[in-house]
Amino acid sequence: MAKKLTKAKAREILRDGKVHGKKLTAKQKRFLGARTGGSRRKRG
Repeated sequence: MAKKLTKAKAREILRDGKVHGKKLTAKQKRFLGARTGGSRRKRG
């Protein structure tokens, strides 16, 4: 099972702007911003 993305880790990734040396997409930035803000992930 995959680990959950914590608020702190989401904030760190968002601040850095990269994952594995590649820039974040707009969709990824929105997702990480929501996680940082404390929203829950919707499934469906």
